[in-house]
Amino acid sequence: MFSRYECKIKEELSFGKSVRGLCSVEIPTKSLRFNWKKDGEIIKPNNNLRISYSEGYSVLEISSVTLNDVGNYTCEVESPLGSTRFSSPLILKFPPVWKQKPTNKTVVKGDNVIVNCAAIGFPLPVVVWFRKKEDSWQELKYLTNAEQNENGSLVIRNAGYSESGEYKCVVRNSVGDQLSKIIFLKVYVPARFEEKFGVVTAQKGESARLQCDAQGDQPLSVTWSNSSNTLSKTSGSGYEIFETLTPKGINSELIIRETLPQDGAIYSCLAENEHGRDERKVKLLIQEVPSPPPGVSVREVWTRSSSITWLVPYSGNSPISNYIVQYWRDHKGTRRLNEKTVPSSQTFAMIKNLRPGTSYIVTITAENSVGKSLPSDPAMLTTGEEEPDAPPMDISVHAKGTNTITVTWKAPPRENWNGQLEGYYVGYRVIDLSETYSYETEQFSPSLEHDHFLTNLMKGTKYGIIVKAFNAAGTGPPTQEILVSTLDGDLPASPKLYVQSTTRSTVTLKWNVDSPSHASVTGYTVQYRRESGRWHQATAVPSENDYYTVTGLQDETAYEFYVTAANKYGAGDPSEIITVITGDIDSGFASSLSGQRGHGYMDLAIIVPVAAAVAAVGVVVAVSCVWQRKIRLRHRLERAMSERTYTPYAGIPVGQVTVGQRFPDMDKTWPPGHSDNNPPLSNPDPYSAVPPRVQNGDLRKASSTQEMRTYFAQDARIQGLSGSKQDVRQIRNSQYSNSLK
Repeated sequence: MFSRYECKIKEELSFGKSVRGLCSVEIPTKSLRFNWKKDGEIIKPNNNLRISYSEGYSVLEISSVTLNDVGNYTCEVESPLGSTRFSSPLILKFPPVWKQKPTNKTVVKGDNVIVNCAAIGFPLPVVVWFRKKEDSWQELKYLTNAEQNENGSLVIRNAGYSESGEYKCVVRNSVGDQLSKIIFLKVYVPARFEEKFGVVTAQKGESARLQCDAQGDQPLSVTWSNSSNTLSKTSGSGYEIFETLTPKGINSELIIRETLPQDGAIYSCLAENEHGRDERKVKLLIQEVPSPPPGVSVREVWTRSSSITWLVPYSGNSPISNYIVQYWRDHKGTRRLNEKTVPSSQTFAMIKNLRPGTSYIVTITAENSVGKSLPSDPAMLTTGEEEPDAPPMDISVHAKGTNTITVTWKAPPRENWNGQLEGYYVGYRVIDLSETYSYETEQFSPSLEHDHFLTNLMKGTKYGIIVKAFNAAGTGPPTQEILVSTLDGDLPASPKLYVQSTTRSTVTLKWNVDSPSHASVTGYTVQYRRESGRWHQATAVPSENDYYTVTGLQDETAYEFYVTAANKYGAGDPSEIITVITGDIDSGFASSLSGQRGHGYMDLAIIVPVAAAVAAVGVVVAVSCVWQRKIRLRHRLERAMSERTYTPYAGIPVGQVTVGQRFPDMDKTWPPGHSDNNPPLSNPDPYSAVPPRVQNGDLRKASSTQEMRTYFAQDARIQGLSGSKQDVRQIRNSQYSNSLK
């Protein structure tokens, strides 16, 4: 066992000097064994290092200290009694020596850069990096885009163009000279695009501009293609390619002058240089108005509303902003267009405020930022019917006899029908006797004015009359009640009119009336007009006169005339209309041309022999022409009376007399130049009435013959009638036709 040992090595030495290390034991013993180790490894002697042994100690000697000799030295002593050890460092004080020199670097833009700079020495060397800026060196710590690791390495992250340049690594300590090394860092840029994909929109017909901003070292080229077809820079059809150099590379633009829908596609631009290549794709969207919405259909229909649905159309590469629902009534003439805007999020709409029982046409239009689409295919809808909500208009009632009342009216306004009218209910009641109405039905007809005859009523009785329209859904509101009384007596019969004589400015008319004693005539009115002109009332003629001369007429001009008789109950039916052309004709000849019966001295049997002696041939020809004309006019009159319309008749040669329409419109203004100062009378009613026959106080009678007598001449005798309105009108027309014979 050692009592004490010692091992000493001089710690700090200069480079190239000698050093000795002593390892001794204070209490020597026999059989000692010494071992030397450096940094844990057994030292092997060489020319520069020797180890000597003696009793109780050992010496390690280094002739010339080098860097390889620097380390931690350990002396181990062993004996039969035990072992011990002691370590001591050998420190060499020397200037920096390169351990790893920095070298030039070439990197790709965007990569991270690490440049190693390492040295050994004692004291430990310090590494400092510098960057050359404008012919001066700046320490790296003042640069923001680079840093230095603890081991002395230079680190640049995401290197770019600005990092290219000269760098210097300096190593120094307190011993000797410092180390310095300058390197050059080059950052090269391969062809690349920062944005790999883009979208460009253009409206149809406008120009489109597609850009590719390529970065990279020159020389740098850009090539455009579309669907694997390379677009030439010089021979483009409908497009142009422009290129502009930029600090970072090149900017290439593809311009399509006038876009078409087929230009919408994905375009590729390929950038290439010696360091690499990159590709960018640009999608061109040609924006246009949307397609018409498909699948327009009517989902549900009510009386005043309906729901419409449709499908989403092609948007035209621009989001649909809204839909426009257009609808209008399905009828001829002016159409009132209604619109309703619906957001693009829904494909249905509720149309309100429609009219019942009405057909509509509906179309849908889509709208985007470019404009509106064409309307969709139309959809048809018809709303359900409701009862009419307005009464008939312009109702008028007139007593036509002792037990007949005629009611006329017009249909309610078309927009108030609420469907298709099927007819009318004509209601009547006896005033102060009944509060409830009896109704008769009048079927609907498209004529402007409707009429209905209430027959078999009580004589001299006041009635209240209303009219209601009805359709399939129900009955509309009634008109305001109108009061009218049946007559207490018969009206005069229709006069039989003929021409007595004519001159160049006058026409003398003559007539007769076959009236019973209880329907005595109190006066006559004469109406005339130029053919197809307005009616004028000539004067009121006293009952004792049966002729009248109209003056102030124009020569060789066709005029139409008719006469109406009146009594205390009112005016009867007018006479037939006759047409006369003014001119100098004697009274006898005019009477024969009229075809009417006069007094005995004017009878045709007397006049014809005298006229035959003067102009037998002329009379025969004239009479034949007159009768042919009368036959044609009679047929026209029958047709006009059956249609209840009035048409003017053309004129005939001078002196001839024809029968024409009755009761056209009358101008109550006295014609200028008329010599008569009598004021005009009111326009007479068109038909006369006869006294009713009340049996046992009944309100209505079933006799169809009695119904006919309310508007036929009193001396008419009608047999075998069925009582229908159609039969009545046929017989009335027949009666008028017979009056021509």
